[in-house]
Amino acid sequence: MRKRELTIPTILGILVAVGGLIAGVFLLNKPLRSLVGASPEETPREVKITNISDAGFVVSWVTDKSTSGYIQYNGELVVSDDRDQEKGEIGNYFTHLVTVRGLKPATKYSFRIGSKGDLYQVTTAVAAGQAPAADVAYGQVVTASGDPVDGAIVYLSLPGVVTQANLTKASGSWVIPISIARSADLTSFAAYDREGGRVEIVVQAGMLGTATINTTAGATKPVAEIVLGKTRNEPVPAPESKFSLIGEELIILTPRSGERVNSPRPEIMGQGPANTQITITINSPATITSTMQTDANGGFSYSVPQNLPPGEHTVTISTVVDGAVKKIQRKFTVLAAGESQIPAKTATPSAKLIKPSPSPTPAPRVAYPSTESGIPQSGNLTPTLILLILGAGLIAAGYTSYNYKF
Repeated sequence: MRKRELTIPTILGILVAVGGLIAGVFLLNKPLRSLVGASPEETPREVKITNISDAGFVVSWVTDKSTSGYIQYNGELVVSDDRDQEKGEIGNYFTHLVTVRGLKPATKYSFRIGSKGDLYQVTTAVAAGQAPAADVAYGQVVTASGDPVDGAIVYLSLPGVVTQANLTKASGSWVIPISIARSADLTSFAAYDREGGRVEIVVQAGMLGTATINTTAGATKPVAEIVLGKTRNEPVPAPESKFSLIGEELIILTPRSGERVNSPRPEIMGQGPANTQITITINSPATITSTMQTDANGGFSYSVPQNLPPGEHTVTISTVVDGAVKKIQRKFTVLAAGESQIPAKTATPSAKLIKPSPSPTPAPRVAYPSTESGIPQSGNLTPTLILLILGAGLIAAGYTSYNYKF
């Protein structure tokens, strides 16, 4: 009769396998970044709360390292960067801007940047009724060499008015509605001089630098080109409009008139009546026509769905206002491949790292309870797999080490 004995390698293999399973479950249910903590370069700086309304607010900050960013409010809901929600995927940035929506009026909310950051509090504004007539500020941010800056945070401030903020697009263009801004005491829509009111515009582009403009409200449609690293302290008159307007209710922000663009699929951005259907027509060898609706602030952004051939093109935006058709047209030129040394505007944003950080990143995309399956994930299961493989190997080694006695 033979007797089988378990050796130490067998017991060790079983213990390691069980430990691997436990560690795997732990890692699957908690972002790895939360376990190890953010590095000093990922620590939020210059945190600002802006765009406070009766239904939401905006949180923005910068980091010294290109990294992902999100906020967690009321202890259980998370919201990712506006760019991540727009693209449907997580990116790494030096600048961060998160818009929180769907809140209650005159209510206090608390939030953290990430899951372990400092605790902040903000109170939403009281309901203020119908908004005043639309009034927007817009312009473009470029580097000292004239390249458009993507992902820069633009802050606009007026005396007695809650600061407003927005991000620049790939073309460097930005749009900020002013008329819907709230008074500093959050009790009503802000009252300000639409022509002579003093306006301060601060641009924060992270590692690319900053810029400051002091001007008047009347000179913000558009703001003269903002160059990073420069400051304009004197009010400047509104520059002569370069827009070929057939109807005053429509504005094309990009492409600019006669602009030579590197991308075969340029982004069409502009402003029109709020919540209104518009028709976008691009006259190319093959005419492209699409319809879309402007947002609550009248803004719209349209990505051309197919490559445009090199050469001159015309974009026409039209809509119906009070029974009358309004139109605006703009000509631009698409450059052939290799015709310009300037990087295509649809390439990696200039305000974020070209090579994303390899560190694991959380993946919140929209607001949802963190206790559900949508909890931010580390996006990297390598530790779990390693431990499971190690456990399986040791189990196999243990079983091959059985001793038999006769």
